[in-house]
Order: sequence, then structure tokens, then C-alpha cells
Amino acid sequence: MSRYIVILMASIMAISTGIAGNSDFLEVRGNEFYLNGKPFYEISFNKFDLFWQMMAAEFNKSGFGDEPAVTGEKALRDLNRMGFKTVRAVFNVYPEYYNPALQSRFFAVMDRTLDLCDKYDIRLVFSMGMVDMNYSKECGETYKEFLTSPGCKSRLKMHAYVSDLIKRYRERKTIAMWEHGNELLLKANIGDFKGEMMPTLEEVAEFHRAETEFIRTLDKSHPTTTGDSYRNCLWSLYKYGRGETKNGWGINTMDEIGKAVSMAQKGVDVFCIHNYYKGPAYGCHTVMGKDGKPKGLDMADWTAIAKAEGKPLYVGEYSVMPLARTDANKKRWEENPDWFESYDGADREKAIKMVKLGLEDIVKAKPNLTHWWCYQSNRTAEQKNPQRFDIDPERTPELLQALMDANRRLQMATMGFTYMKDNASITQK
Repeated sequence: MSRYIVILMASIMAISTGIAGNSDFLEVRGNEFYLNGKPFYEISFNKFDLFWQMMAAEFNKSGFGDEPAVTGEKALRDLNRMGFKTVRAVFNVYPEYYNPALQSRFFAVMDRTLDLCDKYDIRLVFSMGMVDMNYSKECGETYKEFLTSPGCKSRLKMHAYVSDLIKRYRERKTIAMWEHGNELLLKANIGDFKGEMMPTLEEVAEFHRAETEFIRTLDKSHPTTTGDSYRNCLWSLYKYGRGETKNGWGINTMDEIGKAVSMAQKGVDVFCIHNYYKGPAYGCHTVMGKDGKPKGLDMADWTAIAKAEGKPLYVGEYSVMPLARTDANKKRWEENPDWFESYDGADREKAIKMVKLGLEDIVKAKPNLTHWWCYQSNRTAEQKNPQRFDIDPERTPELLQALMDANRRLQMATMGFTYMKDNASITQK
């Protein structure tokens, strides 16, 4: 095949996904990511509270420690020193945005946040909060109306915010992807939730398609993703909503879950799921095996499903979670006797073992991008919680080292080189 044909095919592929080639940005080429013209794979972190910390510092908001901006920058500096290239952060709308006297300060905080990411060569999966239930509540509309009626007041209100964001930052390489919001798919076909009817799977899929189309009218250079998680009964819920089954909560096979989740990902550039490793007996989810018995999900199945859809796989949230010893968790403890209650204290070695098992699943499955939940949470509410599961150099250095090692192995296996820095000390001040 001639070099001209190869270049032409690559250009057509980029146009077909709405992504203009720009090696300064994180690019989507078919079912792969490229960064600086080279294939890109990574296991990095959610730093979900990064913007929240900066807002707390600017507007003297409590709940994020004494020096939230300082600790937020420290996280970026540490991640850069170790060699990480991306994080996921939430940039949901604040009341200050709607206050004419404060809006300029609101955007100044956002500017500083992105400037810090540029300073430390970190790109953001920019989660925009487009599925926030507050939009419909504040406009006196139902959530279902918000999701299904593009011309309703609440949808237009959301669009105004998103439009301001994208026009302001669409030229910046700081943006890795525009993410619609957090876990809308969990609401699909569940019926009444907090007194409101939730959307169907078809309506979730159409929302994601329409919002990607809206984003592309403003920015054709950055890819879009959903921010979706899923239920292991999603196909059953879908069929129940169509009157085709009597049990909407029945556990599905991997093929069935894959079909259901894929429906919601059709209209975006990057296939997204959230998964949490629950131990050898459970994997990341329980699915129904071909023998009719429940079994642990294989993460590699998700990679294959995303690739079959022609998209990169983004595991937007992944972690190994501590589990409190309560009556509600009794069955899980019986089936996972080597599990742990905390990353700290007496269970430290058990936590290290399970985190490594969870990371091994990712290294074997080879999703294009994984963001571990989470890095250095400074929220006051979590400081005394034994089940907190953030990772940082001071409190959990062994877990951080395990993640660094896993990322290095993933990058060497997929890219042939690594961005991880061998001489970086994870406890360097």
C-alpha cells in the first residue's frame, strides 16, 4: 500500500469520527489513541476534585483542607514527576457561573486549573456535568424532559454552560476529551428514582449522540466520551422496558451486557465504562456464564467489545475498594476471606495484594486508557473514613508504586516505550 493511500485512509478515518488530526492533542485514530504522533496507552488517575479544590481556595469554601490550591497543585506536580500524562477531573457548573459579579472569577479559577495542567504536562478528561439533575430541577422541568427534549429550558441552560466552556478551551491541548457527565447509563430503564421517571436505554443513547453532535458544532478537534458505568442486568432492564421479559433485574451474559452498553456508546468517539475490581470470586462484575452460573467478568471482554465497535476503550473509573465488615456485606466476606477493610493499618498487606490483582486484570486486558479512582483526595469528609480509597505518596506509597509498575508494563507491552520515570521518587517533596 502506498504512503499516499495510508495517509488518505487515516484522514478519512479522522473525518469520519469528527476528529481533526492534531498531534498536539490526544487523537483518536480508529480504535486507538495517539499522543504526539505515537500510540498512547496509560493507567493514571481520577483527580476528580482538582477544580473543586481551586474553587474552594478562591471562594473560601470549606471541606477541602487548609490549603486546597496548594495540595491540588502538589498532586499535579507529583503526577508529572512520576511520568503520568492524563487525569480525569470534574468541571460541573457552580452558582458563581450564573452570578454576573462572580462569573469572571469562576472562569479565572478554571483558567488557572488548566494552566497548572499545562505547566505539569497533564491532559484532562474534562467531565462537564451535562447529565446533572439540577438543570431540570432549577427550571421546573422533569429530568426525563431534560434528557429527551433538546429544546426545553433546562437543556438549553446546560448548552449555554457547555458552549461557554468549549469556546473558551477548544484550542488547548490541555483537553484530552470532553466527557458528557457521570454515569447516566446507571439510570437507564430503572423506572422511578427519587420521584421521577428515568430514561430508557434508547433515550440515553440518543442523548449521548445528540450531545456529541452539539459539541462537534463547536469543536471538531477533541474527542467525546460518555462517562458511563453500567449494571450487570442492563440488558434485562432494557428488555423489561420493552415488555419482552418479566424480570428486569436478572444477571446478564457478557454478550448481552456488551450489546446494551454498546447501544449507549454509538454516538461518541470513545467507548467508556466504569468498573471496580471486587476480588477473585467476583472480578469487576458478576455475569452469567454459558453454563447458567454466575462468574466474574473478564476485563479483556470489554477491550474486545470496544475494538469491535471501532473505538478506543476508556475505563473512566477503576479501583479496588475496601469493604466494611457489616451484615450487609456478609456474603462478600464469606466468598472473599482475604479481602480488606482499609488501605491502612492491619489490612495493609491484604490491600496491596488485591490492588495488584486488580491492576493485573488491566494490564492483561489492555484498555487504551484507565483512570484509577482516585489520587490524593483532600476532602474533609474522607479523612477519617477507614474505607477511603484514594492513593497518595505519603499514605499509600506501596499502592502507588504498584500502579506505577503496572502502567510501565502496560506501556511497554502496547507502545514499546514508557513515559514513567525510573528515577522518580514517589515520596519526593
